[in-house]
Amino acid sequence: MKILYVIVMICMLFTMDSMSFAKSKTHQKKNKVITKPYSFAKTPLYGSLALSADLNNAIYAEGSRNNNVDIAVYVKSMRYGDSLYLRNINQRLTPASTLKIFTAEAALIYLGPNYRFSTQILTDAKEIKGGVLQGNLYVVLTGDPTLTYDDLTDLADKLKMQQIQAISGNVYIDNTAYDQRFYGPGWEGKDKQYCYGAPISASIINRNCLSFKMTPSQVGRATRVVTSPQYFYPGIRNTVVTSMPKRACSVKLSTDPGSVISIEGCMPKNQQAWGLSYVVTDIPEYNRSLFKNLLSQASIRVYGRVTFGSAPDRLAYLASHQSEPLRTLVNEMLKKSDNVIAGALFKKLGQLYTGRQGSWESGSFAVTNILSKEAGVNVNGLRILDGSGLSPDNLTTPQQIMQVLDFAYHHYQTSYDFISALPIAGVDGTLKHRLTHVARRVRAKTGTISGVVTLAGYAVAWNKEPLAFVIMVNGPTGMRWRYKLLEDKIVTSLTRYVRTENQA
Repeated sequence: MKILYVIVMICMLFTMDSMSFAKSKTHQKKNKVITKPYSFAKTPLYGSLALSADLNNAIYAEGSRNNNVDIAVYVKSMRYGDSLYLRNINQRLTPASTLKIFTAEAALIYLGPNYRFSTQILTDAKEIKGGVLQGNLYVVLTGDPTLTYDDLTDLADKLKMQQIQAISGNVYIDNTAYDQRFYGPGWEGKDKQYCYGAPISASIINRNCLSFKMTPSQVGRATRVVTSPQYFYPGIRNTVVTSMPKRACSVKLSTDPGSVISIEGCMPKNQQAWGLSYVVTDIPEYNRSLFKNLLSQASIRVYGRVTFGSAPDRLAYLASHQSEPLRTLVNEMLKKSDNVIAGALFKKLGQLYTGRQGSWESGSFAVTNILSKEAGVNVNGLRILDGSGLSPDNLTTPQQIMQVLDFAYHHYQTSYDFISALPIAGVDGTLKHRLTHVARRVRAKTGTISGVVTLAGYAVAWNKEPLAFVIMVNGPTGMRWRYKLLEDKIVTSLTRYVRTENQA
């Protein structure tokens, strides 16, 4: 049964035959994928000594250019269990987004692939009299990273369907599932300005990021702001002026008191529409405005206040929204390197594993202990601060990442959901335009922050042997393209490897 399982896993996850490879190449040409920094060497590497020599040459060439770069590589066979290449595997390095491998596997183990986030509307009222809910309404937010304004609109419609036209008491927004420290330890200020670094709270609506467009009008007049019904906007104050064509212009976004989005600057008249994104920073005030507007749009009057409070026990159920199952969220997180999903899962694990409020600290405790106790990972010296890898202060070793990859590959309860969620070289996710010359032979998680480039996952060797690999490069900034080129060379060599009878 175990042998059959391994065969099925290999066949299911990788396309390795020459016919599939030829189709892949044709497909790339048809879609004009031309990212080929070097050609695919068709000569096999027979035995681990030949593989080691090839990897050493690539690593030495990079290291000789810069003595300040730390390079660590670990390669292990998933079929035979032997290590094929080891370099600095116990060195603690910054993992960047490959840290999401830890978050994904811990979540799949502890929560299960079918786990769903639930957003609920509850009440302490005993009856609805004359269309008036005789009590308070509670909106319980649980940190669903995929919750949208449309989802909340559907919940308001469900209240209308129950003939609720007014609420005699207050509307309490329960955001106590997670703590109020929205940004991970060590997150840099510049990252917090972009949607990939949006705050992680119990209330994540449209990823806590608002999108809109701006188009020019007549010279000297204000530009036009085009919003979307998919979002709730707390208010936009636009002072951007349309300027003469070819003038160098830019816009600046900021938040005024009351969470009003302020936009200032200029935009050339002949410019096409600019897409802008605004990260919601004042989560509580935005939530208060959103739910007031939501109930007003649904023609539901609130006689009390819209405020914040923890939902007591034994409340009556009115409506709920369920997220997609965890396997879908993990797929989105790993394919697109989604920091918001990673942060939400991190805090959710902390909340449910410890029985306390979800926080960066409880999330770290949960992930570390789950992987240690369930996956046998040696967590000595492991520092997981945020679940997404956005913090440069995260630290792990190639050996610890390999232990997670090894467990995930052989743990049949979660192996399919984990491995299938990894980006496929030349096909999708963050590897869509990388390693196209070995398309479909590699599934791996990328990681990139300033001075850090990492790659970890699985490759199929020349003779169809599945290999797990970890590549970590920490060095000077501004060398990202060179570090990625080194990674691609190493992974390409793995696809050329052929095991021999006198394997050393």
